[in-house]
Amino acid sequence: MLSIETLVDGAATGRISRRGFLQGAMALGLSMSGAVALLEACTSGTQGTSGTALTFVVWSYGVETIKDNIKKLEQKVSGLHVDFQDFAWTNYHDTMVARFAGKTPTDVCYSSDHWLSEWAAAGWLSPLEQKYPDLNAYTSDYFPYVIQGMTYQGKNYGIPYYADTWAFLYNEDHLKKAGITTPPTTWDELTQQSLQIKSKGIANYPVILLFAQDDPGSIEVWTSMVFSLTDGHLFDDKLNAVFNRPGSAAAKTIDWVSNALNNSKILDPASLTSQEIPVVKSMESGAHTFTILETYNQAELNKSGSGPFSGKFKMAPMPGDTHNTVGYVRFYAVTDQLTKRDSTVIKYGEEFLQYFGGKPDGVISPVVKRWAVENGLGFGWKSLWDDADVRKAFSTWGDPDMLRQNQQLARSKEGLTKNYPSWDVFTRSELQKAYLKQVSTTAALGAMADKWNSLKQG
Repeated sequence: MLSIETLVDGAATGRISRRGFLQGAMALGLSMSGAVALLEACTSGTQGTSGTALTFVVWSYGVETIKDNIKKLEQKVSGLHVDFQDFAWTNYHDTMVARFAGKTPTDVCYSSDHWLSEWAAAGWLSPLEQKYPDLNAYTSDYFPYVIQGMTYQGKNYGIPYYADTWAFLYNEDHLKKAGITTPPTTWDELTQQSLQIKSKGIANYPVILLFAQDDPGSIEVWTSMVFSLTDGHLFDDKLNAVFNRPGSAAAKTIDWVSNALNNSKILDPASLTSQEIPVVKSMESGAHTFTILETYNQAELNKSGSGPFSGKFKMAPMPGDTHNTVGYVRFYAVTDQLTKRDSTVIKYGEEFLQYFGGKPDGVISPVVKRWAVENGLGFGWKSLWDDADVRKAFSTWGDPDMLRQNQQLARSKEGLTKNYPSWDVFTRSELQKAYLKQVSTTAALGAMADKWNSLKQG
């Protein structure tokens, strides 16, 4: 049977042609660019990797900053050398699968909560307790969703590089003009406030949501709304679907969206085709009052020159009962290859992990703080919100205490197994049908449950 592993083996041994490899990869669902990246990873070899060097692989963001951080670490630790490689985010998953399957030298890499179960189950990553148990002591200072996102079968697999949440954002100026003193705390209050804003002609559609089917964020917006309600779960502890039960939080969320779209008409119909950037631009223009976006977008909305409402966009807890929302984490992961290297390299691995994400000198990593202060990247450490430099940097566009509160309320997505991506894509379509009342809420959730069960059965 054709698989990524057989393609990788064929490329590594020369038993398959370039054309045959690309055709096979595309037959497995990869794009042409993804297939090319996969082939390059298979045939990249090990040239340039010394016997004691650590190979560090990331997606291409802030590359010059990473190189500078590596330089500082190499100056700090005698004998340590890091071979650094980066790949485009769009092809990163497939590139890493090829590297793992082809045993291309990879010691430490960026990973993500939505890939962890796949990579850990395959044995490509190792839990920190295997070689670096002391690093697990830091988890007491991580936000709960960060721990959830790095845990597989009860074991921690990383230290956070970047952690963020989905946030409820609103235009404070619109609320003041409508005579509203505080943002909504429930979805019913959001409806009432939106109708008040609409009646005063401040915004024809006070709410816009990122619901485009081709944007992966659409499922996370919906999931954040589900999480905000009592019993806001999609799956139980055994990964059985619970969202299709009568009166579920998922059903209530669909009904609220459908009513907002079709009855009260407070939700812009353009939401169903809007990706992240169009939503941001619409909010900047003042066309809408409320939305749900990833936290970093608040910085974009409030930056000088963004529009007539720059500095007026605030964050509030997600409306609902629990105010929970979705949080996600990207982290430094240790590969099984590193754990099999000699003791000198394994020690260098600890020095690397401490400097890039731990507490190398008894204080939180200078790399973590640098990403936060210079780039505005979210982080997984609770206590870093007490750092004066961090608070000053984030205060330029948001409220540090509210940002911390949202992280404390966040939860990792449920169902993050190898089946989730296929279920996610299917679910986006079913949700839109329900929003538009093309099918009933019950029918949509039933189809989503049937899809999940079929994927679980293989």
